[in-house]
Amino acid sequence: MASHPPAADEPVRGIHSGPPGPLMKIVKDQRVAFLLVGGANTAFSTGLFIVLALAFPQAPSFILLSASWTISLIAVFFVYRKLVFRVKGHVWLDLGRFALVNLTSLLVNIGLLSVFADLLHFPRIPTQLAITLLSVIISYFGHRHFSFRRKHSPEQAETATISGTKEEETA
Repeated sequence: MASHPPAADEPVRGIHSGPPGPLMKIVKDQRVAFLLVGGANTAFSTGLFIVLALAFPQAPSFILLSASWTISLIAVFFVYRKLVFRVKGHVWLDLGRFALVNLTSLLVNIGLLSVFADLLHFPRIPTQLAITLLSVIISYFGHRHFSFRRKHSPEQAETATISGTKEEETA
């Protein structure tokens, strides 16, 4: 049986099916909402880095980058949690998982950029743009299926089985 995208009133697989947040009422597509929030967070993080660099010109770059990355990570966690994935409970577990997914994405980015741009001499900017696309995909699926994953309720498990999308029920 072919899988179909969930209807507006069906729960999204692996995600708590609470009432949609304000952003999901406007956008209607979780992937688009994820990209909008992620884009806004990227702008926020970049702006924060610039502000910190101007405010603390003598500070090492990695300190400024680490501070802006950490602040934006915590801020976007709560925005994704409330406006995109709509989960409740498990705040500390979700935050730990969220940080792990983002750190994984960051490390993959650093590794691939080092290999392709520094070792193989691919042009740095187009390479980083391609890696950013890969990072967005890794982040979306990581956050959807790991950071904010929930067990299905009995009615969600039945709906998932009927639609052919049953997944393993582990927290």
